[in-house]
Amino acid sequence: MVGAGALGCEYIKAFALMGVGCGPEGRVHCTDNDNIEISNLNRQFLFRKNHVGKSKSQTACEVAHGFNSSLKVEAYTTLVAPETEVVFNDPFWESLDFVVNAVDNIKARLYVDARCVWYEKPLLESGTLGTKANSQMVVPHKTLCYGDSQDPPEELIAMCTIKHYPNLMEHCIEWGRDHFNAMFTDRAQDALNFTENPTTFLAGLRQNTTSSGAKTQLEEIGKILKLKQSTDFS
Repeated sequence: MVGAGALGCEYIKAFALMGVGCGPEGRVHCTDNDNIEISNLNRQFLFRKNHVGKSKSQTACEVAHGFNSSLKVEAYTTLVAPETEVVFNDPFWESLDFVVNAVDNIKARLYVDARCVWYEKPLLESGTLGTKANSQMVVPHKTLCYGDSQDPPEELIAMCTIKHYPNLMEHCIEWGRDHFNAMFTDRAQDALNFTENPTTFLAGLRQNTTSSGAKTQLEEIGKILKLKQSTDFS
């Protein structure tokens, strides 16, 4: 299975409850190179606040194993791409019986689809966009492959990709913009919100942020307010 986000969590949970990968020769391989963000928690239901910052694939596999201790699952933190074919090599692909795609970008979908066509492996292709979802079953020599379909071009870049694995020029631009906003826009807005209504701000901070994240955010607000005071006195 490629991807351990919203769909990947549901798949690995279903595998555990259905007994997939629990037989003598069974094994589930799960890979995702992203880490868990607090913004993932509202839709990736295997993750909790204490998992923030940890690997998605490793955490999802650990939680799924808690549902069914007979589940044999191996977690990877490696991107599935041409540059990682030393890991996902010919023997690896040939050992698979079935592939599930649960990734968040078209480039990765096309690559996995091409690998499945080459090695003649059945593929369950799926994806989500807001409240919409799609699935496609690809059977070698019997159905249309994903690469033959016509998906619209992507306009948005997943934030987890930008933070943890920026590999295109567009990713680096977005990464720089995100850091600029965090340093000069978001913190100033947080400080303004805090001074206008501290009670409401702190309540929202407790609800939406981990304790360590809240502490860091409050420290940054304190620095901005001290700087403002020193500027006012001067």
